[in-house]
Amino acid sequence: MKNNSKIGWPVIISLLLSPVYLFAQDPSVQTFADKKEILIGEQIKIKIQTKIPAISSASQFSIAIPDSIQHFDIIDKGKTDTISFNDNSKAIEQTITITSFDSGRWTFPSFDVKFAQADQHLYQLKTDSIAINVYYSPADSTNQLRDIKPIIKVTVADYMWYYIAGSIVIFMLIAFLTWRYLKNRKLKPSLLVKAKLSPYDEAIQDLEKLKQYDLQNAEQIKLYHSSLAVILKRYSGRKQNKNLLNKTTGDLLMEMTKNNFSPDNISKLASALRCSDAVKFAKYIPLNVESEDCMLKIKEAIILIENSRLTGSSPLVAGEGQTIFNL
Repeated sequence: MKNNSKIGWPVIISLLLSPVYLFAQDPSVQTFADKKEILIGEQIKIKIQTKIPAISSASQFSIAIPDSIQHFDIIDKGKTDTISFNDNSKAIEQTITITSFDSGRWTFPSFDVKFAQADQHLYQLKTDSIAINVYYSPADSTNQLRDIKPIIKVTVADYMWYYIAGSIVIFMLIAFLTWRYLKNRKLKPSLLVKAKLSPYDEAIQDLEKLKQYDLQNAEQIKLYHSSLAVILKRYSGRKQNKNLLNKTTGDLLMEMTKNNFSPDNISKLASALRCSDAVKFAKYIPLNVESEDCMLKIKEAIILIENSRLTGSSPLVAGEGQTIFNL
């Protein structure tokens, strides 16, 4: 009997302590706030830590954080993080960042924390509520007078003369541009169809006006050669009752071949037109002799076309021993 009693006491004691041991293995929740008093707009970090015993393993875990909380604004709900301890237990932590713009003493509410073990045993816990004071910056109660800063002298700049000078410069620039435009317009031959003149008379008259151009001036040289091509296109277009002003040099030479121009005459006309293209597009500056020669070749082409239409014959080739016209 004595031996049986010695063996029974440890068993009885272990059976009595087993509920305490099992109770100690249940998960627990703790709530921490880094501060409990803030100025309006300051942030608070609230950490929710759920401790899981070593013998347990979490298969499901969730914290029911609402989208809005009265008197508080949630800035960041954070992410869950797992921490291991020396006793092989673990903790799941989540840090929530909040703020408040309502002054007063408010209670940050508790949340439901649900935790399920691998054996599907479900625990439903609650976080602690936290009282938080939200207040404005304290007013200065010392009533001390502050020194007034001395008056700063401000220098007022008078920009009237700058405005006057700028206006004069702009007026002179407008006057110069207007004078230059009117001058070039005066020198530029009229390209409008003149009903009182025949195509031939109009072309010859416009060619004569080109003699007024200053062939030492680069701008007028460009205008001179541009006018040469336009005069030929207008003349040929009026004769054929077509608009040839948008034709290229190649197109214009093709039109001349329809007038039965000889290869020699086509070559002369092509050299004049290509010289004009070089002046307009490649900024080529020809000598006075080259410019005058271009005009003579254009004039020659116009006279050849006119003579061929009057006589009904093909244009003669210059240099064949016959006098066609006098330039």
